Amino acid sequence: MIDIWPKAVDAIKSAVDYFRNYYRIPVSYLIPYPNLIVPFSYYFYKKKDKPIGETQKYLEDFFWRVALGGRYSQSVESRLAQDIRKIDKMIKGSLPKYEWAVDTSTEYLENNGWFSLSRAYIKALLCILACQEPKSFIDNSVVRISNDWLKQANSKNYHHFFPKAYLKKKGEDEYYINHIANITIVDDFLNKRAIRAQAPSKYMKNFKNKNSGLPACMKTHLIHIDTFGVFEDDYDKFFSKRCKAFSRKLQKRIIRQEVDSKEQAVTAYSTSQLEME
Repeated sequence: MIDIWPKAVDAIKSAVDYFRNYYRIPVSYLIPYPNLIVPFSYYFYKKKDKPIGETQKYLEDFFWRVALGGRYSQSVESRLAQDIRKIDKMIKGSLPKYEWAVDTSTEYLENNGWFSLSRAYIKALLCILACQEPKSFIDNSVVRISNDWLKQANSKNYHHFFPKAYLKKKGEDEYYINHIANITIVDDFLNKRAIRAQAPSKYMKNFKNKNSGLPACMKTHLIHIDTFGVFEDDYDKFFSKRCKAFSRKLQKRIIRQEVDSKEQAVTAYSTSQLEME
C-alpha cells in the first residue's frame, strides 16, 4: 500500500483533470456519482497517457452509461469490481458488453426529468449543460459555476427559464415547472435581479436589445430563441424542443448496444424512480 500510494494519488489527480478538461465538468458537485473517480483512476494507474481514439470513445460511453443508468445507486463495491474488468477490456482495445440499459430518448427525458439535485440522472444532464460552457445572457461572459452555488435547487446558478411564479400563474403543473428542461445555468445577477418572475418574451427582448450575440449565447444553454417558442411564451413548445436538444446530446455520447432496446429500458426507468424516492 505504501509503495503504490504515490502512483495511486497521481492516477486520481489524472482522473479529476480528465473530468475537468475533457468532459468539462468544472466542479466536483456536478459529478453524478463520486465513485466514478474509481474506475477512471484505475485506467490512469494502468495507462499513463490520456486515452485517445476508440479507447476515448469507450470511456465516454462508460461514463454516461453509469451516470444515466443508475449504476452506482446500490451495490457499489461489487459493481465497481465488475467495472474494473470493463476498464481492462477498454485498455486492450475492446468495447465491453453492458448488462444495464440506458434510454436517451426524448420521451424518457420528458417523463423522468424532475429537477432534484439528489438524482444522478439530473446531475448528468447538468453536466451536459456545463459542457456547453454556458454564457451570460447579458454580455456573453462565461458563467462561473461554483460548488458553493450548486448545493440547493434554488441556488444562484440555477434559473428556471420560464420563471416558476410566471408558470404557476398560468396554471402549469408543478412537475413540468420544476423540470430539467426548464433549468439553465446563469450567474447571480441574471437570476435574482434582471429576470425575476418576468415572462421570457419580456426579459429576453431586453437582453436581445443589449446583446447582439444573444442567439449564439443561448445555444450554449441548448436553447434556440427563434424556434423554441421563447418570444411567444409557448412553454409546451419550449419544453418539447429543449428535451429533444438534451436527447440529441446524450445520443452522441452512447455507443448503442442490444441491451438498450426499448423493451429493456425499463431497467433504467426503475432505477430513476428509486432515485426520485
